[in-house]
Amino acid sequence: MIYLITQQESLFPYENITLITLSEAIQKLKQYTLLGLDTETGGLDRFTKPLLLLQLGTFEEQFLFDIISYNNLIPDELKVFLNEFLGTFILQNAKFDLGFLFKQGVILKKVYDTMLAEIILTNGLQYSGRDLATISYKYCQISLNKEIRGLIIHLGLTQEVLEYGANDVKYLIPIKQTQEILLQEKNLLRALELDNAFVIVLAYVEFCGIKLDYEKWVEKTSKNQEKVLILKDELEQQLFEDKKYEWFSGMQDMFTLKFDCLLNWDSPKQVTKLLKSYGVNTTIKQFGETKESIDAKVLEPQQEKFPILKKYLAFKELQKEISTYGESWKRYINPVTHRIHTTYQQLMDTGRLSSGNKHDGTPNMQNIPSDHETRSCFIAEAGNIMIDADYQGQETIVLANLSKEPNLLKFYEKGLKDMHSYIAFLMYPQIRICNLDEISEEALVSIKKNHKDKRQIAKSAGFAIAYGGDGATISKNCNISKSDGIFVYNSYFAAFPEMKQYFNYVFQLADHYGYIQFNNITQRKYFFDLEKNDYFSLKKSLKDPLFAYNTPEIHELERAAGKAKNEIQRKAQNFCIQGTSSDITKYAAILFFKEILKHQWFNVVKIVNLVHDEILVECPQNMEEEVKNLLILSMEEAGKPFCKIVPLKADAVSGTYWIH
Repeated sequence: MIYLITQQESLFPYENITLITLSEAIQKLKQYTLLGLDTETGGLDRFTKPLLLLQLGTFEEQFLFDIISYNNLIPDELKVFLNEFLGTFILQNAKFDLGFLFKQGVILKKVYDTMLAEIILTNGLQYSGRDLATISYKYCQISLNKEIRGLIIHLGLTQEVLEYGANDVKYLIPIKQTQEILLQEKNLLRALELDNAFVIVLAYVEFCGIKLDYEKWVEKTSKNQEKVLILKDELEQQLFEDKKYEWFSGMQDMFTLKFDCLLNWDSPKQVTKLLKSYGVNTTIKQFGETKESIDAKVLEPQQEKFPILKKYLAFKELQKEISTYGESWKRYINPVTHRIHTTYQQLMDTGRLSSGNKHDGTPNMQNIPSDHETRSCFIAEAGNIMIDADYQGQETIVLANLSKEPNLLKFYEKGLKDMHSYIAFLMYPQIRICNLDEISEEALVSIKKNHKDKRQIAKSAGFAIAYGGDGATISKNCNISKSDGIFVYNSYFAAFPEMKQYFNYVFQLADHYGYIQFNNITQRKYFFDLEKNDYFSLKKSLKDPLFAYNTPEIHELERAAGKAKNEIQRKAQNFCIQGTSSDITKYAAILFFKEILKHQWFNVVKIVNLVHDEILVECPQNMEEEVKNLLILSMEEAGKPFCKIVPLKADAVSGTYWIH
């Protein structure tokens, strides 16, 4: 049964649609503890586009509220019902609808997002889609006609539009019920519980937005443009001094008495030729092929040997910054709020967030350069303060708790600070000035001062291995020989022997079950396609009694399986660390948002950005200490279920702009 609640007289009779009053609809809705919810809007932006239709319902009954007839405002009686409903609202892509509801003063207490559930169920697998039409057919064998989407703006409340709106909530409960069976079978209910709670917080982050001092931003861009010209002149002067005369014309400029440089610094082909003439190695191997590359990751390890690279990399970095973070950012400033409202993708493979969306034209707010000049352009409103809190060494502490590596735990037991010098101390016996039991911060300071090269290698090794790298990765990152890279790799695990055992253990679990389980708390998983993954395909073939081993096809599969195995090992190492860290930050944001609601600070205390282990908040200046303490408390409390051996600590700094 479809019910329509409207204040405008119908111009024609609807078939199979019953007109009822607002009060009658609310009374009927109060009997339910599960309700599907959807909205039809005039566009994507909740601040400039209107809410047109709000749909609530079950498989048997759907209630369509004509918000247009209420001057595009949710009527008070319905608003009270939505805010006080103690059951669960089921939505598809809840973050979108929540933003429009926030604008209307509605904050849902509990939601279930069918799209998030589908992502969690299929993480790592190839899938046909996670949109409502696809999962409605998958779980209910119903083909929804999505071509009607958006036509309400042009057609109004036609029969076709209303039936479309009703169908968008009709199948949400059956989808949820089927998904939950699968989630329970795969032990993923807690992972979804976390993300269902977090999606409300993430919608709030997008709703809050962040303020940009655009005048200062333009000024910074102008300075950078001037710096680029200076760096270009310095590069060309360096070429001339190095007698690279082939890159200059034979004529001098009569005013500057300088020769005209013919090199196009934006041409990879020309720059590669130039750098090779200096002896720079620009050759890399990618997917089995040898290629030329002047990417920063290729050139950075060679900077000390070839001074021109420092200037060139600085030049390219500034160019990139101007093109990425230039005056074009004006288009991101919302005309109503005068703030930047980005979008976030809630679930990457690792469970982490990503930011920015090419489709809706929003910027990546997780990749803003960390220099003072750039960050100081993101400011608090007049009378407000920004509080930036982040975890102290989150991923390393997560690894310590997961691996229980004794030498890693010892670092935290002794209250040491410099992890990179500590790793160098363990890897290189020749630089030790004391034994491990006597290790102190003074000894680590000595290493940092006197053995910078070894500390840098230890630092690179630590990052590479935590992200699933091996000796070849270390060799590439540190610009050392492969044999030296392997030596460093082996030395690292000699320093942390039980970490190697832990990494072997998580790989063995992935090998046995066909998925990576990130931790035992949320039990979030990354699944491998057992039919299409070369490693698992070979394992299956080897069990076949008719398997013909000595064939060219099998030898090719073996080579492919070796690569696939390495990829599984890399992901098993990395995803457990990143995924657990992400779960912790999400939980911290949930706990802090609860404090915002508890204190009735909605839209007063704003969460303006989330960057991996960092939560950026804006609040009135007179609330600074109270909010800062609650934020730190929320973050440290969130770490407790995941980090029971070495606790996670959080720090916070505050100012009138983004300080980090």
